[in-house]
Amino acid sequence: MTHPDTFVKSTHKGFGLFAGRDFKRGEILWLIDDYDVKIPLHEYNNLDREQRRKLDIYTYMDFQYRVIVPWDDGKYVNHSCEPNCTGLSQFDNLTVALRDIKEGEEIVEDYTSYFAHFETFNCECGSKNCCGVVSSELPYQAHLRLNLSVIGSVINSMNQYLLGIKTKENADLTVLLSNLVE
Repeated sequence: MTHPDTFVKSTHKGFGLFAGRDFKRGEILWLIDDYDVKIPLHEYNNLDREQRRKLDIYTYMDFQYRVIVPWDDGKYVNHSCEPNCTGLSQFDNLTVALRDIKEGEEIVEDYTSYFAHFETFNCECGSKNCCGVVSSELPYQAHLRLNLSVIGSVINSMNQYLLGIKTKENADLTVLLSNLVE
């Protein structure tokens, strides 16, 4: 589920997700929910090439080897080699602000921080450290994710709108965060 204080608009890449207000480091911007489509990898692999190509634009594979298709605006988070958000090492299906994000700023992640992604494209992010081509062949960059032991107290210190929406999918995250308090 995408944070309600975000919006989609056109970019040179197609569409992008943008901050509708200032967000603080540690705020959860997207969290998997029960409505996101979860396709087991073996079923995805059995799809014909054209169907996979259509899915590849808006999907990623999580640590449970499921191809996740966000039902909401979360699918419009674009890649950048200088991301302002990422996932957690201990919880794959979440996007948290890496730093403060200003109202109107595009919300971007480094796709190599996903357990796996399927799309290959020219990056064009404009970063001085731009990788040039984002490829499904690039290895998973686990170090780009935040460790809960580092960011957990920051996450717990603020009102997290998305954690107030209880789903089966985010129950594990709720447990992880509550264990930090004990």
